[in-house]
Amino acid sequence: MVAGFGAMAVLTPDRPGLGIGLSFLGGFGTGGIIQPAATILMIISPDHALATITALTLSVRLVGAAIGYAVYFNTFQNKLAEVLPTLVAEAVVAAGASPDQIPAIVYAAATTNTTALQAFPPAIQAAAGGAVLESYVQGFRLVYLVSIAFGVVAVITALFLGDIRKYMTNHVAVDIH
Repeated sequence: MVAGFGAMAVLTPDRPGLGIGLSFLGGFGTGGIIQPAATILMIISPDHALATITALTLSVRLVGAAIGYAVYFNTFQNKLAEVLPTLVAEAVVAAGASPDQIPAIVYAAATTNTTALQAFPPAIQAAAGGAVLESYVQGFRLVYLVSIAFGVVAVITALFLGDIRKYMTNHVAVDIH
């Protein structure tokens, strides 16, 4: 999980195959952390609390996902707000935009207003589009780096899982025929 999603920080728009591979590795690793923990909880749970423990496991995962999403989205939005105006302004100036056009171009690029961007020459449109793409790359790069911190915490807590061999019996809580 940590290796797959953390390594996605090296992605660029010209390497989509690498993104697919790293996404698969990260997703596989996520299941490798979540599923054993859920299985262990179900094995060590007393029969009368099995449904409650299963529901709590799911609830904790969903609350964790909501917190993670909030952190990732906030990280992405803050980085995007920081770099997008600067990168677009620099790119369109290099493409030949006049200083009085820059605010309108930055606003149109930031809001993906393609109609407003069509008022400018193709070179400026291309420069603005490339700068927006680079802004998104930088925003997601930071999200992937932040995911390393969450992943390291998950790995460290997984190391503290105790030995469950004493609970590994042939007992079946519910026999379904």
